[in-house]
Amino acid sequence: NFIIITHVFRLLLKIILLQEFFSFKFKIINLCSIKKFLMSAESSINNKSRFNVYLTPSLIFFGIIIALILSFQNEEASVFPKFISDQFTFTAWVNEGEDYLRKHFRWFTKIIANYIKSGYYFIEDFLIDSPWILVVSILFLPCLVTGGLGLGLYSLFTMYFWGATGMWDESLQTVGLMGLSVTLCVFFGVILGTLCSQSNKFLNFMSPILDTMQVMPAFVYLFPAVFFFGIGGAPAILATMIYAMPPIIRLTNSGIRQVPAETIESATSFGSNKLQLLFKIKIPLSLPSIMMGVNQVIMMALALVVLACFIGAEGIGGQVWLAIRNLDVGWAMEGGLCILFMAIMFDRFSSAFSKTPEILPSNVQKFYLLPQNWEKYYIARILEKPLSFLHYVTNYVCITITNLVAYVFRAVLSLFNKQTANDIGEFISKRFYIIPSFIVFFIITFIDSSIYEIGSFPKEWKLSIRQPIANAVDALTVNPGFIAFTKGLRGFVYLKLLHPLDVFLTHIPWWYMMGVFTLIGYFTVGLRFAFTTALLLLFIGACGIWTHSMITLSSVLVSVALCFAIGVPLGIIASYNERFRNVQNVVLDAMQTLPYFCYLIPVLMFFGGGIVSAVLATVIYSIPPIIRLTTLGLTQVSVSYSEVSRSFGGTLLQTLGKVKFPLAVPSLVIGFNQTVILAFAMQIVTPLIGGKGLGLEVFNGLARSDTGRGLAAGIAIVLLAIIIDRITLAYTKKQRLALGLVTDNK
Repeated sequence: NFIIITHVFRLLLKIILLQEFFSFKFKIINLCSIKKFLMSAESSINNKSRFNVYLTPSLIFFGIIIALILSFQNEEASVFPKFISDQFTFTAWVNEGEDYLRKHFRWFTKIIANYIKSGYYFIEDFLIDSPWILVVSILFLPCLVTGGLGLGLYSLFTMYFWGATGMWDESLQTVGLMGLSVTLCVFFGVILGTLCSQSNKFLNFMSPILDTMQVMPAFVYLFPAVFFFGIGGAPAILATMIYAMPPIIRLTNSGIRQVPAETIESATSFGSNKLQLLFKIKIPLSLPSIMMGVNQVIMMALALVVLACFIGAEGIGGQVWLAIRNLDVGWAMEGGLCILFMAIMFDRFSSAFSKTPEILPSNVQKFYLLPQNWEKYYIARILEKPLSFLHYVTNYVCITITNLVAYVFRAVLSLFNKQTANDIGEFISKRFYIIPSFIVFFIITFIDSSIYEIGSFPKEWKLSIRQPIANAVDALTVNPGFIAFTKGLRGFVYLKLLHPLDVFLTHIPWWYMMGVFTLIGYFTVGLRFAFTTALLLLFIGACGIWTHSMITLSSVLVSVALCFAIGVPLGIIASYNERFRNVQNVVLDAMQTLPYFCYLIPVLMFFGGGIVSAVLATVIYSIPPIIRLTTLGLTQVSVSYSEVSRSFGGTLLQTLGKVKFPLAVPSLVIGFNQTVILAFAMQIVTPLIGGKGLGLEVFNGLARSDTGRGLAAGIAIVLLAIIIDRITLAYTKKQRLALGLVTDNK
């Protein structure tokens, strides 16, 4: 029995061991299968990511190949179907609507134009007929008070340059035109911005109108102004108002809405009603934002006032246009410098209002002329000592005179009402720069009218740079090296870039081009934008300006490519060299301040007229954003990334190409976006020196009094800019998401 029990036990033990063995083997098999599954899943994911990586370039490559084949098959430029363009008579509708409005509302617009014309003529006559010292003091003293001694001295230099070049009257005409335009624009803009801040419904109503006003090219505003208000200063002022008003409306609305809720609650708890909240709390706290809007209004107004010479408005713009027509580069350069100095002066003056005063420690000497960061140098402190004493004396005299005037007013008015007298006296005593300024104005006027006639700017002070510039340009134009350089550059741009792309885009069938833009819009933005893109391009084609649109697109793309080729290296150098960046920023500030009409002058000087000159002028105008944003994108990359790259043996070029540039892609794409927008804006004025495309159609529409044609071309420029703008912004957002800079809900 024992032997039988032993055998049974051994048999059971073997069965248990076999079960454990097979279960263990089954587990190993399961683990191996799971591992194989994970490896296959990982390989499929890798294959999928590789597929996605190679898919986009492959689609782009095959799309370009198909476009090349289709382009070579067409011997002539692609034309939109006539049965569509003949039925869609947009230009005729616009012209008929304009005729109807002119017939029924011209009497009303003439009344408005007469009132504006009277105000403009009054300001113009006052500025031109007044003693030149009075005009200088009217502009110098506000600059001195708001911007300090540096801005005051710069304003004196600017006004001297106006008179020295013989453009004193023309400069004052431009100042008067811009001054009245800005005043009316700020008045109505602040009212509309305040209404937008108080009502969301009104804001929703105004938003699409403001969007349309901001994307419409400046030159297009001259069409309705001419036909409703005639020619001269009045239509220029009204066109400038419409063009420059959106920034002040938007910034007023934004400033009022950004007033802290705690401040509003505190004022409400003390019994303030809505009007008191608005005028005593919200608007005073939003003044920096409003003044920033005034700055934008001034710069936009100056840009359009210069263009207003095409509708009969006088000023420096007319001088520059006459110089361009006569091919007098010296004359044109003088006018351009007058506009540049004027733009910088008004820009710094309006910017000074939005800046908060710098509060220095008690042991730090305040500088009035030299940069404040030079306070550490002993020689700088010595040089500033007399200026500090002069400022103290001037301040004491102004305060004393102001208090004396306030005392006189308080004493006289107290005979009638003591409370009113105290309020007026307190109001005057706080304006200790305004009262002395008016006293200076009165003294100058009294001397001119009673003692000695001062008159206009002295002719003996003339310092013309017209002839030296003309001589220098003449010397360059006969220099063999310069001739070879300009010919080589013009030949390269035209033969290698502009002409091939021009032929390529104009010969591609319209339906293929529309499909490509629609697909790009779908993959970057979404289905709704793709549908919108198709409709916008269909509008361009139906207006009969498809070929002109492709010519404009080719000019813009070549200009942007040249901007990248030049701007990105300059941005890289600036990101590594602070001294170079500081010098470059001064140049870029001047370039971004100058109205785009003036960029035609240097190109005309060195390259003459033609479509290549139009492209080069566009490059000069459009290049600042890509330089600034390349520098910004590279300098914002964390230093730790560069240190890690160097610790692993990465060279300077490897760190730049494989670390910094990928992280700076969002900034580069925004730079591309801004460069494209500026390039499209420049197409409006490039026909003055030989540009073609939609800009030339706008000019032809104005010359032939065909508002519909010019408006259609202007809208086409806007639509192309909008399409590329939305695509690039969507791509920028995707790059920021990929880099983890923003989240999906943003």
